[in-house]
Amino acid sequence: MRKSLVFGMLGSLWLVAIGDAAPKPSLAPTTWELRFRYSDPERIAVTVPGQAEPVVYWYMRYTIENQTGDTRDFYPTFEIVTDTLRVTQSEVGVSPEAFRAIQRRWKDALLLEPSRMNGPLLVGEDRAKHGVAIWPDIDPKAREFTVYVRGLSGETSRVRNPAYDPAKPAGAENRPNFILFKTLAIPYRLPGGGGEARSMAVPERLSRDPQWVMR
Repeated sequence: MRKSLVFGMLGSLWLVAIGDAAPKPSLAPTTWELRFRYSDPERIAVTVPGQAEPVVYWYMRYTIENQTGDTRDFYPTFEIVTDTLRVTQSEVGVSPEAFRAIQRRWKDALLLEPSRMNGPLLVGEDRAKHGVAIWPDIDPKAREFTVYVRGLSGETSRVRNPAYDPAKPAGAENRPNFILFKTLAIPYRLPGGGGEARSMAVPERLSRDPQWVMR
């Protein structure tokens, strides 16, 4: 598990590094896409058993709806990549107390735990699910970050791994290719400086509409 997580983060950083050289998604959908509505990320400090101080998390509430005409398997991934090239995956190192605190804050009985969002998503507005992605606190030096949401589209692309060594056995850490997924990218800026000002900062969306990327 730890090796796959580290490799996934290295893959994310590789995609950050190649930037504009990465493949572009199709201008018009070539396969199924789910309807994704979301609120901007927010910060919450949570009292966690065994911790002397409240633990800071970030979270994004969202609704996912299937209007594709067929049941779709929904297994989303949510990553934050900062301008300091730190990658933070949702639900990794997150206490269950974080979800409970978010549910109490919003008094939303329909809000589902992240693990309960996974699985078949039936067709129809009345079958939509309401969930939340939760991350540990991000790099305190970051001034900008992007939320990447994968699992909303069936479009993929295969690209060569420039670090692949044909002299070594192919495997999880020596892959000849990467499979890239059509992914929603939502960029933000964190206004203000550090310290207390940062703890109260509300992220500002850098573009009105999120962008599709392959990653």
